[in-house]
Amino acid sequence: MSDLVFVATCQDALFQETRGNLARLGYTNCARFSSGKAAAEFIKYNPSRIIIVDTEVEDLSLAEFVTALREVRTSEFLHILVIASERTEEFVLSMISAGCSGLVLRPYNLASLKNHMLQSEKLDHFQDGERETIDLADTMITQGRYEDAIGDLTMVVSHQEDLASKYFFQGCQLLVEKKWSEAILAFNQSLSRNQTFIKAYEGLARAYLGKNDTDRYRFYLQKAAEEYAKLNNFAKVKKIFVEIVKYDVNAPNPYNTLGIRLRQEKQYKEAIQAYFQAIELSPKDENIHYNMAKAYFCDNQPEKSLECIRLALSLAPEHIEALKMFRLLSGVSWDDDPKAVFNPQKGK
Repeated sequence: MSDLVFVATCQDALFQETRGNLARLGYTNCARFSSGKAAAEFIKYNPSRIIIVDTEVEDLSLAEFVTALREVRTSEFLHILVIASERTEEFVLSMISAGCSGLVLRPYNLASLKNHMLQSEKLDHFQDGERETIDLADTMITQGRYEDAIGDLTMVVSHQEDLASKYFFQGCQLLVEKKWSEAILAFNQSLSRNQTFIKAYEGLARAYLGKNDTDRYRFYLQKAAEEYAKLNNFAKVKKIFVEIVKYDVNAPNPYNTLGIRLRQEKQYKEAIQAYFQAIELSPKDENIHYNMAKAYFCDNQPEKSLECIRLALSLAPEHIEALKMFRLLSGVSWDDDPKAVFNPQKGK
């Protein structure tokens, strides 16, 4: 096999062991990193089909490193296999949360490593057909065959959305049942398909732009931006959002949309992070500051909630809901004392 496999570990003995096992499986092209930050920076510009994280790196915890790898290539699916000695439930869940593609626990046999390597190849194979369809649709768009491209891409979106949702909920159920390996595989299936239909959304946008249908162009760009926001790909979201605003200055901020959904699902801390990203895109949108205030309030951080309300009212002094919330938290009206602090007797 000629595929380059990256192995990240700061322990020489473990690297020699893993490289030897990979060679026995036919993976002879192997590169090593000791620094997590250096590995993430390199992979940002030099993609690899498989990345093996072996026990530890010098400058990041395993969870931090896996998360960093996911963040540098958010629009692509990376196969990140973690090899570790720790077996606690907390550790396994942290690896799943960070986004590993597979988890091999020491001591392991060669068959176990082979199985995980083959799983990554199968996941690539499952998606080859859909990726080929998207590539062909791009060619059709270039040729001006917009209707043909729209038909093919619509089928991809419909199929992949259904599968992404199915595998996601399957992964959640497997977590409850503590079937860790099966849960990881299900989440990987979901993520891979999610990234496929995002590409289809972008293709649909291009096709409708070719037909001069700006409404559908904006619609599919918005859909793509919202999905990229879920993957925390800020650079991609910003690029798409700037394009959308050319056609609609009132277009919804995708991170604000994500924040609202997360708050409704009671994931308050995650919602707050989404609102921070939303403000980066739209710093003068009073509704985003107001929404962040609600998330802080639900997260039992009333002082920060009041700070956000002040920002919202400084941008829109007549914002009725923000005025109500200011009085709720401070016990006084905005007109009487805009600098009023949180009153715990009022803001319960």
